[in-house]
Amino acid sequence: MNHVAQVVDLIRSGLNPGQPRGSHGLTLVPLFGGAPAKEYLIAEEAFGAGLLSITEVEGGSVPEVAAVNSAEVPVLLLDGEHIEGAMQNRVLNSTTLIAARHKTILPVACVEHGRWHYEAGDHFAPSDDIAYSRLRSKNAAAVARSARLEGSRAVDQGEVWDDVALKHHERLVGHSPTGAMRDAYDTSRGEINEILAEFQAPQPGQTGMIACISGACVALDAFDRPETVSKLWTRLLRGYAMDALGSAPAPLQDEAVKRFLDETSSGETTSHEGVGLGIDVMLTASNAVGHALTWEEGVVHLALFARSEVPNGEGADGGAIESPFQRRRYIY
Repeated sequence: MNHVAQVVDLIRSGLNPGQPRGSHGLTLVPLFGGAPAKEYLIAEEAFGAGLLSITEVEGGSVPEVAAVNSAEVPVLLLDGEHIEGAMQNRVLNSTTLIAARHKTILPVACVEHGRWHYEAGDHFAPSDDIAYSRLRSKNAAAVARSARLEGSRAVDQGEVWDDVALKHHERLVGHSPTGAMRDAYDTSRGEINEILAEFQAPQPGQTGMIACISGACVALDAFDRPETVSKLWTRLLRGYAMDALGSAPAPLQDEAVKRFLDETSSGETTSHEGVGLGIDVMLTASNAVGHALTWEEGVVHLALFARSEVPNGEGADGGAIESPFQRRRYIY
């Protein structure tokens, strides 16, 4: 199977946008389409059933953790998946499908730079939050580079710490002993919940969504089945809402969704063996970046982002470009 063509076809013609819904500066465009792959659990389900265990690798290593899936089916972990505990909190660099009854080393980034010791046991626990879209965008660009250059899923750890520090500054985080991303979420919990209250649940049959801030598309998450969207709904929305806080409401720009999809699907696309099951497809364009995990005839997860930093600060015509993360209008 041509996995690149499969993903590009899905982006160009396999996702059908629905009616947008907005709250504060965040607008969600529902997506419908795709085809289901075989059965799997999401990480939250597997953790809850005691079927997924994540620990530090032997000796400890900032960019790696060890995951053991004891379930009879694969377990899906998303890029940006936030795990807390052990020696420091991490986020997953790349969407990964861990095979049934299998151990996998996961590529991760630290989002708690001021701690490197055990506090409450040697296992990680799932977080209620997922990494916000701007950080996921930066990591997606870094992962695409490292996959193409060296076959890894490495990110720029310094850039991750810098971005978490920036988010602390944006959200006026006070005392944060270890510089944890969680502190930014905790500080903003009330405001995030106000936004989430306007988006109670996905629509019947919905398989994904595009998140837009101040009228510009910034992130897309789409899955192979509606059930996955329902299970991940609140956590994904918290990540979108975190970046939307303080942004001014604005109507969705004409043709914004089509431009976003066209831009992403027209860039460089490459395929790579997945960290776990399946094939990773990396997509890189001048204004957008993304990745998809294909497995058993289905695209299990597609994630696309406006680039948080456009390469060289220039568009195709040589003119200066700002990312939607940079040019949104703020209200206070």
